[in-house]
Order: sequence, then structure tokens, then C-alpha cells
Amino acid sequence: ATSAALPAGRAPSASTVLRAAAPRAALRMDEGALYEVCTGRHCSRRGSKRTLATLQALAPEGATVVEADNSNTEHGCFDECTMGPNVRVGRKIVNGVKGEAACAELLGVEPPTAE
Repeated sequence: ATSAALPAGRAPSASTVLRAAAPRAALRMDEGALYEVCTGRHCSRRGSKRTLATLQALAPEGATVVEADNSNTEHGCFDECTMGPNVRVGRKIVNGVKGEAACAELLGVEPPTAE
């Protein structure tokens, strides 16, 4: 599968194909899942602090949402800065998690309704 957003003559990378093929909800883990939000410089600029707060507010019982400890990584992040805010769920990194709907989808819960 190719993406219309790619420049002519460029094939999609493996990660582009994976992101296009797998919806966020498919990465959701069972009860007791750990959701780690990157709050490095670039993800913070893209709204990761708000993503962290939204995930914490919407998290179902048994799910744990924390700020990722990236102190042991080379760059202090998940190294996918241009695609943030990024959330690690298990061994998978989910890119561009922004807004209540995206957070709810990742957690596998209903998005909040405006009253």
C-alpha cells in the first residue's frame, strides 16, 4: 500500500505501512496495561503533557498511565520525535496521540461526551 502523502517516487517505509495498516485500538493491551507517555522536548511541544493528563483522566481501572522514564535512552525519548506525542504500550510505540478521542481509542474506552 502506498500513501498519497508521499512524494512521487518514494516508497513508504515499513513503519508507515504498519501505522496505516493497524488502528490504534489494535495496540491496546488487556487490563493492567502500562501506558508510558514521552514528555521529551519535542513531544512536549506537540502536546504530550496534555495527552498524559487526558490518558490519566480516562484510564480504566487497572490501567497505569505514567510519564515515560527515558533517562536510560540516548536522546531521552522514544526517538520518534517528529511523530509525537508518542505513547508506549508494551513494546509498541503509538505516534500522534492527541486529543480526547485518540486517547479514548488507545485506552479502549468511550470518548467523553459534551454535556
